[in-house]
Amino acid sequence: MVRPKKKRKKRSPIQRLIRWGPWHYRFWREIARWCYEKSLHNPAVVAADESFPAHRELLESYQQIRQETLEVALAGRLPAFGEFVEQQRTLYEFDGKVWGVLPLRGYGYNYPANQALIPALRSFLQRHPNVVSAAVSLFPPGLVLRPHKGAFKGVWRYHLPLYAEDFGDGRSSCELMIDGNTYYLQEGEGFLWDDTFMHAATNRSNQPRVVLLFDVFRNDQPFWLVGMSWIFISAAQIWQHLLNKRQRAGLQ
Repeated sequence: MVRPKKKRKKRSPIQRLIRWGPWHYRFWREIARWCYEKSLHNPAVVAADESFPAHRELLESYQQIRQETLEVALAGRLPAFGEFVEQQRTLYEFDGKVWGVLPLRGYGYNYPANQALIPALRSFLQRHPNVVSAAVSLFPPGLVLRPHKGAFKGVWRYHLPLYAEDFGDGRSSCELMIDGNTYYLQEGEGFLWDDTFMHAATNRSNQPRVVLLFDVFRNDQPFWLVGMSWIFISAAQIWQHLLNKRQRAGLQ
């Protein structure tokens, strides 16, 4: 017997204000999103060679980076993404699968012990502080990331697949749905995009997929947005420090 779905109780404006007021991160997220969307106009996917030329260095050292990263990612349990961004757990933990993420840098806040595990990436990050965030992502088989939007348009999101199954016909297990279009990423191919567009991700294979995720500071922002962006980045650094994130970020 299939039980009918319960209707969600509609909240009044006052109830929504109480729940999502200035004391909640969503309040500031929506204000920031509005400011950026009014000032920055770009397609969902952009050319990495133009907007993040340093990614060529990653491709030149790809084999070394891939070997070092996979030795770490496939050998031990990566911390769950929800341990760092608790508000987004419902995007993927509804099916009991855990999205593993090893942070290397979080909005300018470095994780030295994790970086030391992957020397080739540590060297790259030291040379490029404009890569404000970097992480190793491990999607388990069958994981689905529900459609959502990123909050911070001051960065580009960069994907570099290191371990993904090739299904043929241009398809792979590194599947992204961005602004109504589906993209299949292949190992060794960098991909740059704006994660404030609606997007989702799926791993349809029977093996994990491993991807490098970078957030790259945008150099096309007006000067006043640059200041706002660094305020958000500084606040994120303080938040990570206060919550002692480094001790919770190691392999398990």
